[in-house]
Amino acid sequence: MKRTLLIGLFCFALASSGFAWVPERRTDGGTKEFGWFFAPTPIKLEGIGQGVPVFGLLSNFYETTDLIFVKTLPGGDFDLNVYLLDQLPAFTDHILLTAGSFDQLATYSLYGRGVDSSKDDFIRPLARSKGNFYQVKLLGWEERLQGFYQVFRGTQEVRKTYDAKGNLLSEQTSKNDFDGKTYGAILDLTDEVVDPRIGVRMGRKYIPSKSNIALKSDITVVDTDFNVYIPFFHKDTLVMSGFLSTSQIDRSGVTDEATARVIYNQNCDPTSPFYSACKASEDKLVNEFLSYNRYGNATPLGGSNRLRSYPQGRFSAGSTSYQGIEYRFNLADDPKEVNWFFLGGIQTLFQVAFFAEQGTVSETRSGLGSNLKSSYGAGLRALISGFVYRLDVATGNEGVGVTLFIDYPMQLNPIN
Repeated sequence: MKRTLLIGLFCFALASSGFAWVPERRTDGGTKEFGWFFAPTPIKLEGIGQGVPVFGLLSNFYETTDLIFVKTLPGGDFDLNVYLLDQLPAFTDHILLTAGSFDQLATYSLYGRGVDSSKDDFIRPLARSKGNFYQVKLLGWEERLQGFYQVFRGTQEVRKTYDAKGNLLSEQTSKNDFDGKTYGAILDLTDEVVDPRIGVRMGRKYIPSKSNIALKSDITVVDTDFNVYIPFFHKDTLVMSGFLSTSQIDRSGVTDEATARVIYNQNCDPTSPFYSACKASEDKLVNEFLSYNRYGNATPLGGSNRLRSYPQGRFSAGSTSYQGIEYRFNLADDPKEVNWFFLGGIQTLFQVAFFAEQGTVSETRSGLGSNLKSSYGAGLRALISGFVYRLDVATGNEGVGVTLFIDYPMQLNPIN
C-alpha cells in the first residue's frame, strides 16, 4: 500500500508541475446535454434465464444528475426493480451524491472455485435480494482526482436450490443480512472522463466485508486497476488494461468441515431421484464456505466488464489477475442530435471496437501466473449525452458471450 501511495503522489507531483504528458481536458460538446432512453429490452442472462425489463434513463436532467430505473415485465424467469439517482451535486460540483434501491428475485449460477472448474459444475440458488445503496464522490483538479465511499445495505434470502439442468435439489432456506462498504480513489490523467483517448488512469478500491455471524471470516478485498490510452490515426484509441484483486483475512472463521456441514445441511431426501445431485450441491456449498474462510473471495472474472465471453462471476478464488487490450475505431465524433421516440440526446461518438483479454484466478497470489483464460471479440458503441451504449460479442473456450450494456468495459467502478 505504501508503494502505491508513493507512486500516486509522484504522479500527482509531476502532473502539478505542468509536464507535457498530462493531457489537456477535451471539451466535446454533448456529454453534459440532456438525453433519454426508454424501451423494453428483452435479454437472456446466462444462468438466470430470460426476461423483458423496461429500462429507463434520463441523463443530465439536472446538471450532472442521471435518473435510472429498471422494472421487469411479468412472465419472465426473474423479477428485477432498480431505482437510481446518480451524481447529484451537493451544493458544489466537487461533491456528487448517489442513492438507489433494488429488489430482485432470480436464480444465479454458483460455480466451483478456481480457474479449472467445469462450466457445467454449478448450482442455481433461487434468492430474493433487496436493499439500498449510497455513494459520496469527491472530485478535484478537473475530475482528475476522484475519491468515493459507497454503502450497500439489505438482505438476501435463498428459497430453493436447482441443479444446472433446472431440477429442484433442495427447498432449504437461509437468510443473510448484508451491510457492505467500499472506498477508494482514482487518479485520472487522461483527456476526458467518459471517453478517454490519451493518458493513463489508475485506481485502488477497498471492499471490507464483516460477517454478521462469527462462523464466517471477515475479509477485505483490494482491487487495483491501471489503464493506458494511446491515440492512433488522429481519432482512434488503443486501450491497455491491467487489473489485480486480492483478498486478505481480517478475522478467521470456521475451517472445520463437520461444522460447515451442519450449517449447510440441505436435508436431501434419500428417496429422491436427485439425491446424489442434492448431496453434490451440499458439497459445493460446504467447499465454498471453507475456501472463503481460508482464502477470502477476490473480485471474480466473467461478465460485462472483464472476460466478456464467460458468464457473470464465472471464475472466483482468493486472488484475480487480468490483462486486456482493445482497439477503438472512432468512426464519427461530430456532435449530432438524436431524437427518436425511445432514444434521444446529443451523439458525440460512434465506435467499432476489437478486443482480446485474458485472466486467471487462484486461491493464493503466487498461483496467478498459470492457466490463463482468454476471450476475443468485437463491439459497437455510441456515446449519447454522456452515456456509452455498448454491444459486445466475445468468444472463448466455453462459447460466445453477448453484452448489451451501458458504460465502457475494464473499469475499476463498473455499473453492475
